[in-house]
Amino acid sequence: MNLKETFEKQGGMKLLKQYYCGGALFTAIGEFLLLGKSKTSLEILRNAASLKIKQKLEKKYLDKIEKIEKKYKEGSIATDRKVWICWFQGMENAPEVVKRCYASIKDNITDREVILLTENNYREYICFPQEIQAKIDSGIIKGAHMSDLLRLELLQQYGGTWIDATVFCSSKNIPDYMLNSDLFLFQCLKPGRDGQSSIISNWFMTARPNQKFIFMMRELLYDYWKNNDEVIDYFIFHDFFQILIDRYPEEWNRVVPFSNSVPHILLLRLFDEYNDAIWNAVTAMTPFHKLTYKFKNSDTMKTNTNYQKIMEKL
Repeated sequence: MNLKETFEKQGGMKLLKQYYCGGALFTAIGEFLLLGKSKTSLEILRNAASLKIKQKLEKKYLDKIEKIEKKYKEGSIATDRKVWICWFQGMENAPEVVKRCYASIKDNITDREVILLTENNYREYICFPQEIQAKIDSGIIKGAHMSDLLRLELLQQYGGTWIDATVFCSSKNIPDYMLNSDLFLFQCLKPGRDGQSSIISNWFMTARPNQKFIFMMRELLYDYWKNNDEVIDYFIFHDFFQILIDRYPEEWNRVVPFSNSVPHILLLRLFDEYNDAIWNAVTAMTPFHKLTYKFKNSDTMKTNTNYQKIMEKL
């Protein structure tokens, strides 16, 4: 892959603009010149730039975090814990693997309501601040960043579990803490977390209503988007969450630790030849598996793969 292809694959001018706005452009350029363009080098570059952006956000929002902390009032109302899944276009218009993931959640989580959110019904459950909704309607806040706000608003109000539409559930045997904790997210654990600017994954989030991290995250992102029309970092959710983890380590340590690498094992071997022993070992480690709908059609035509195993019940 030549330099131009590498540049475009990593995000091109859009990424450079984010690094510039985040004060990380010169850091990124220096790391690139020093380390080169190998996959490992680019990962180090991204981590260095992300750390720079997180440090900038932390400095800028220190006073705001202190104000939000004073605003937060402990306590929550008892609610039925629901599972929240979102596919804005409606499940009838979703890719086949998304339909399979959704069906697997409904098949295996049967003790609570599973709610599918779409463009047509999400306002029945939450009401964004007027300024935020206006930016959503105009397309300023969209895609993953709108989804970030949606999951926070839902969990703040109702609690429950947010599960991305590309998560496959392989078993009814789900650890209680994954669905019923005050707070649970998959996270990067040592030694793999060393050198990472942020450690959480937000594709699966469990929380009680009015949980402190959720409340503060919602307020921080609302404040950011009320004052900005562009995102300083695609992973701004993770940046802010890490700032809170660093600020409240004792509270974060109450979250059950579970490595976010484990739910990705199946994805990394999605089109490998199916093997009973490997399948059983992986699904015994976790009932939840983060997948994607972005892959080559030619791969889906391969026979006797893990993908075929997942899709066979659709």
